[in-house]
Amino acid sequence: SNVQESQQTQGPGPDHDDDGDDVLSSEQMLFMPSESTPLVSSTDSASVYSSTAKLVISKHDQTLLEEEEELLEQNHLIPSTSTDNNSRSKHHRSASVNSVPEIWESAIDKNKIHTSYYIEHKNLIESSLPLMLTFILQNSLTLTAIFIVGHIGTLELAGITLGTMTANITGLAALQGLATCLDTLCSQAYGADKFQLVGLQVVRCFTFAVSCFIPIAVLWWVFSYDILTMFIEDKALIAIAVRYLKVVSFGMPGFILFEVSKRYLQCQGIFHASSIVLMICAPLNLVISYFLVYVCAFGYIGTAYAIALNYWMMPLGILIFVLRHPETWKCWPSNLKLKQVFQNWNRLIELALPGIIMVEVEFLAFEITTIMASSLGTTALAAQSVLSSICSLAYQLPFSISIATSTRVANLIGASLKDSSLVSCKSSMFLGLIIGLINAFTLVAFSEQITSIFTNDSEIINLALKVVPVIGYMEIIDSLNACSAGCLRGQGLQAYGGYINIFAFYIVGLPFAYYLTFVINMGLTGLWLGITVGLTSIAVLQSLLVFWYCDWDNIIEQAKDRNNEV
Repeated sequence: SNVQESQQTQGPGPDHDDDGDDVLSSEQMLFMPSESTPLVSSTDSASVYSSTAKLVISKHDQTLLEEEEELLEQNHLIPSTSTDNNSRSKHHRSASVNSVPEIWESAIDKNKIHTSYYIEHKNLIESSLPLMLTFILQNSLTLTAIFIVGHIGTLELAGITLGTMTANITGLAALQGLATCLDTLCSQAYGADKFQLVGLQVVRCFTFAVSCFIPIAVLWWVFSYDILTMFIEDKALIAIAVRYLKVVSFGMPGFILFEVSKRYLQCQGIFHASSIVLMICAPLNLVISYFLVYVCAFGYIGTAYAIALNYWMMPLGILIFVLRHPETWKCWPSNLKLKQVFQNWNRLIELALPGIIMVEVEFLAFEITTIMASSLGTTALAAQSVLSSICSLAYQLPFSISIATSTRVANLIGASLKDSSLVSCKSSMFLGLIIGLINAFTLVAFSEQITSIFTNDSEIINLALKVVPVIGYMEIIDSLNACSAGCLRGQGLQAYGGYINIFAFYIVGLPFAYYLTFVINMGLTGLWLGITVGLTSIAVLQSLLVFWYCDWDNIIEQAKDRNNEV
């Protein structure tokens, strides 16, 4: 959740002395009337609330106030409530609605706010938990298609798998990477109380992403068949994949809308909305897929229609959530003009392109390892598939912390809290280390049981088990890699992350993997060891950049420059 709340929705607080150094006494806070504050004074937020309503603090806004209050108490800027009795605490909490925002703003200006590792650990954990569920459920949409089609036939399964992989490489991964620019832009704007800039950036990103998808759609509809025939000889297999791409393309604008709209809420500290939506959509996807494939006799292509439909249902769910939570409306721009949507795209693009590179480079690198594994034989390729699936599932935990980190760090940078931003980055890396150790221990301790979930073939299991020690170490490194990448996104340094990924995978990791696999004949173990070396270099270089070689003052100035638009 964000550390800075605007006075727009709280009304003016009590007056300070001219020098602004005085802090309210406990008596002033305790006896301040809780309903004497005027209604929303900002015209930007006035439309959210009824003009005749009493001052209402939503549950989300109250959470933000309590977090500000906790930080103010920790920095000894207001009296602690820990020694108050219940009655005094109620009065104090009521008074805080009026006093905290003004004291907070004054403390920010005087650089008196400093967070703690406890607060940052707590914030990142609370934010990342719903994200873990979100990513697992979102990934289940395509897994459901593969699961259902797998019961139809081998050709259909291979075709849908090829279509899914092609859609991921050429479309979904790129669009998800593009949307990561909002992790910086929206979160920094919200941290700086530039609420309406949040919504404007979301609209711009959606427009830009749809513009980028148009050539991708042309690729899928017109050129995908010819391109796939360059790599695959089976024309029937290609025909299934191309048909899948064409159907799914109708749902891609909805997918883009979901990616940008969930970041509209995440920058406000609302991480559970997308989880709620997917807890509804993911089971519906299974039901709709089964209904279309078997009841309506659509066959394998019914899964593509179900996915396309769910891609539109997900942003609809976010819209319903927003409509039911008026406190989120303050971030939507009033009097939005079409001209504004197409302005300042250069700032968006300079963050979006590195985001695309960071996602695509890693995605393509792992696809290349799959191609390399296919040269080792069918058993090695099957073991590679099992290990990749396990690693993909385990990665959702640190990746969730990474997204929470980028939001939190960007919020703090937007609020010009340099020291607190650094504390949050350190907290993220610590949590990443813990998650990595847990993943590694779980995988090594229960390796046989976990691999048996994916296959019953003893030869495949035995080969996978030989690679598990390398995978265990890789889980620790990849977790640190994810969290350091989250820090870079929060700082707005995605470009450096893109360069690091290209160097680490294509100059270090893949060549070393090839050398170990085919020159030294280490087989599948050498393949994963090479990739692990590449990931290690990413984690080291990104960490050095975040903690030793970045200019925090310049980062904050760049954030101010981005946020000066509105």
